[in-house]
Amino acid sequence: MDIAIPCTIRRLNPDDAEEWAKLRREALESHPFAFGSSVPDEFRSLVETSSERLKGSEDSAYFGAFANDVIVGTIGIHRDGSAKRRHKCGIVAMFVRDRNRRSGIGELLMKAAIQHARSWDGVEQVLLVVNDVAPEAKRLYERNGFRTWGLEPRSLRLADRYTDATHMILDLREWQDT
Repeated sequence: MDIAIPCTIRRLNPDDAEEWAKLRREALESHPFAFGSSVPDEFRSLVETSSERLKGSEDSAYFGAFANDVIVGTIGIHRDGSAKRRHKCGIVAMFVRDRNRRSGIGELLMKAAIQHARSWDGVEQVLLVVNDVAPEAKRLYERNGFRTWGLEPRSLRLADRYTDATHMILDLREWQDT
């Protein structure tokens, strides 16, 4: 991690939908192999989808990192609704703008998501998937206690290129905030 920049982490809401959609589009366009989603044809549909996601629920939350009142990073966390899967949740949509990386923002976002997971009664583990095109992200996850539990070869394909996915887990029963 390089120099930390002042930023605020807060839970996103539907009022943030347009700015979050712009950041999401930037993420999908600049790092197509880092995400399973693709850039939608219509920006307006991305804003509408974003607004729905940011409404949140008791089983879902998105957080944003803001530097000088501009969103520069995001992370989402979702808990499965199934009674047999309520003990786990998953990290999604983790992204920090390229120019804001190596500043501690990813670390702050990750800690916010993990703390939120800990607030859910009965959650014991947090899961995530990171593709081999994002080794810095994988190191971030490892620093925060995640460990690899599996590899999915050729997880994503774009044109004639593939990327592998590493599945990672954080056991909240063992996690301690550093």
